[in-house]
Amino acid sequence: MSLLVHAYVRGPAGEMVFLEGPAGSDLAGPEAARAGLYGSPCVVALGARMLPMLATQDVYAETLAELDALDADCALVLSNLGYVSASVGRDPDFVAHRLSNITAAIKRARKAGGAVVIW
Repeated sequence: MSLLVHAYVRGPAGEMVFLEGPAGSDLAGPEAARAGLYGSPCVVALGARMLPMLATQDVYAETLAELDALDADCALVLSNLGYVSASVGRDPDFVAHRLSNITAAIKRARKAGGAVVIW
């Protein structure tokens, strides 16, 4: 099973209406990335706040503050890419690509006045 990221807006009945991105832009990693990457001790130690929640739950960034926090977490991990990738045993390109999908979803959500879910 894969961990996915989607930008969305709420429809008239409160349903999630996904905002399409390029093919493959919804990939956030394998299910094991919840704890093995995003919730790993090294990401927690860096001070990330939203990404580590994936170890135990899906993440919904529905307010501007939550989108900002998720974006900041991605920037934090990217700025420490060598350390994180070595600590979790993943290729830096693998980590960077998944984080770029998350940041692209954040951009789509901001543009549409929407939100992001990682599940």
